[in-house]
Order: sequence, then C-alpha cells, then structure tokens
Amino acid sequence: MIGLRIQKFKISLNTSDGEYGFVCEFKSGLNIIRGNNSSGKSTLVNALIYSLGMEEILGGKGEKTLPYALKDYVENERKDKIKIVSSYVYLQVSNSKSDVVTLKRAINSSEKDTKLIEVIEGSYLTDPDEKYQVSPKYLHDKGSAQNTESGFFSFLERFVGLNLPSVPSSNGGEVKLYIRTIFSALLIEQKRGWTDYIANTPYYAIRDVRTKIVEFLLGLDVF
Repeated sequence: MIGLRIQKFKISLNTSDGEYGFVCEFKSGLNIIRGNNSSGKSTLVNALIYSLGMEEILGGKGEKTLPYALKDYVENERKDKIKIVSSYVYLQVSNSKSDVVTLKRAINSSEKDTKLIEVIEGSYLTDPDEKYQVSPKYLHDKGSAQNTESGFFSFLERFVGLNLPSVPSSNGGEVKLYIRTIFSALLIEQKRGWTDYIANTPYYAIRDVRTKIVEFLLGLDVF
C-alpha cells in the first residue's frame, strides 16, 4: 500500500536571544491551519514542503525558497530584529506499514549542508530521549532518485511505497517519473499553485508531464 502520514512537525530557530520556533501535531483525517493575515500560515506550509525536499514546487532549490523568518531574523513583541544563528526543521512521518521516521534538515547552519536530510529511524519528536539510528541522505544532486544507499528521493519513494515508472522524455528516450513530479500534484503552493492544476511541476524533460502524473495517480493506462 501507498501512504505517508505527517505526525508531528517542528521548526527550531536558535537565535542570539535563545530558542524560538514552532511545534505542531497532526491528527488522522482533515487538519486545518487557520490564522490572521501575516500570522505565518504560508511560512509553516513552505517549511513543511522544504522538510520533504520538495521546495522546487516553491520555485527553487535550497533555503533561498524560504522567508527571512526561518533563516535570517525573527521579530519579538517589541519588533526587535533578533538574528538567527542556526535553524532546522524536523518532520515525523509514518507509512502504511506503521514505520516511523523523523526527517531533519538544516535551513541555516554552518555545520550541516542544506542538501542533506538526516533520516532518524523512529519517533524522535515524540520520544526525543530515545537513541535512534541516523542516516544522512542527499537530495537535488545527481543520483538522489536512484541511489538506494544515500539518495533521499530513492529512500522516500521506498518509504511511501511508490513504484515509479519510466515515461517518454522530450528528447526521444525515457526518463523516470520522479517523485517530485508526483508531489507537485499533492502540495499546492499558495502564490502560483492555484493558477492551473499541477502548476509548479519541476522540469525533468518528461513529455506531457501533467498527463503522465494524472495517469499514474489514477492508475490509468491512457489519459
């Protein structure tokens, strides 16, 4: 079976004034995040997308797709700008087999590359005092969708339970229907995401990419 359930999410901001951040748990079923304008809803959703390595849906790669409040500075109640020394996101997820991992990714760090996602084998956000095995996986570089040992997208594909096919490419050959294209139909970004269905699909030279995504999601032989 195919499945990915978000259990818990944490944004950790280490600043010159101590630790700031945000933690939320997600329940089974529909979860609604509501708040006033400029209260941080889009920042939260974008950070979630970033924690899965899917920020190409936001229009770029790496931490540059995220707002200043996650990497540069935060403002306190007096509107003082407090410098962020380092920042990370943590995402605890489970699959249809009830396997649980926690994904840790740096946003602003002098120690960790933002092209790395640390896969913590277990419920780190729920039980942080336990000892877990940690495996660093890389993303966005060549092989991240094929390297079964250290490629993050290869890991995520197996964890979710996807078996992605090869499809015709625009240059006449074949190319994998990458997991990022599938997620572009499931994660709708606010600014450009509503302009068209699957508006923000990353470019991987896949011919008729949106048709291929729909065929895969609906289990169709032809569109």
